[in-house]
Amino acid sequence: MGPTKAIISKKNLYHNFSYLTDKFEKKISIIAIVKANAYGHGAVEISKILSRKKIDYLGVANIQEANELIDHGIKKRILILGSISNHEITEAIDKKITFTVYDIRQLNFIRNIKKKIKIKFHLKIDTGMNRLGISESEIDEAILRLKNNSNLEFEGLFTHLVEADNKKSQFTKKQLKSFNRIVEKFQEHFKKIKYIHTANSSGILNFKKSYFNTVRPGILLYGLSHNKKLKPVMNLETKIIKLRTIEKGESVSYGRTFKAKKKMKIAVIPIGYADGLPRSLSNIGHVYCNGKKCKILGRVCMDLTMIDVSTIKSVSIDDTVKIFDDKNQSATQLAKKIKTIPYDIVCGISKRVKRIYT
Repeated sequence: MGPTKAIISKKNLYHNFSYLTDKFEKKISIIAIVKANAYGHGAVEISKILSRKKIDYLGVANIQEANELIDHGIKKRILILGSISNHEITEAIDKKITFTVYDIRQLNFIRNIKKKIKIKFHLKIDTGMNRLGISESEIDEAILRLKNNSNLEFEGLFTHLVEADNKKSQFTKKQLKSFNRIVEKFQEHFKKIKYIHTANSSGILNFKKSYFNTVRPGILLYGLSHNKKLKPVMNLETKIIKLRTIEKGESVSYGRTFKAKKKMKIAVIPIGYADGLPRSLSNIGHVYCNGKKCKILGRVCMDLTMIDVSTIKSVSIDDTVKIFDDKNQSATQLAKKIKTIPYDIVCGISKRVKRIYT
């Protein structure tokens, strides 16, 4: 195993899950989101852990992610939330994977599929994201195509909130009002819709009216939030593999974008943008070694990065370097430095970085 590793805390994952369930006053179904390799935390292992909890579904983005879980023996039901082709719909049906219908043409397709098993799906409504989902003007047509069709099991109805991270969002309130109206319209024709969901992580934290009977926690589970009651699940660290001294005027890394103004001690660490350390941190980011803040010098390379260890009195090869953790610098703080979101950071940790589950 190489020196660069992502340490995943099961304890913190359990803590965040408990925080989630403690928020509900009544029974709420949970679709735990493990798409994008469980936001970089490792979809297979995280799914195994969450499958021991009381969840109804594991949520993935596409058929490839669903197949990865199935191939690794995951037995929990899987819901594909994102794009799916007609060919992949047929595959999903054969593998008993629930999928999302987000286009009227898909309804036309599945109505004509002849299978001995019922075709189970969730229907997505667009209420303002202008991404996937049938529009409100298409709802009457959708109801018409769904009615009196014993071949289909219309199990879920959902939409996606655009800016639920803003507690005062009037647009979110507008979305929820529209979706309530749409739910009532569907319930006039379908007595039991098992899963009705709008609440992503931000919705769960900020809009209680978004719960309906099901929630879709994603980033909340992994502790990447400004909510101080949640705990980050991933720490990223590596080790020093080389130390060197450079003189005043010498440069570091590609393009010579950093030139020393004095004699310095620098360290090389085996992590770069191919591992998920953003290249945009070049010359502006920092990491921690032996509790000391160390600036990134020059451009982040594909596999290696150089840091300033001049202020560390006793520094050695194999000393641990913390990229982000729950003590020195969080992924959220790192993201803020380069004007992005923490999801971008953790999702970017490549599969060549070993995940250690503690």
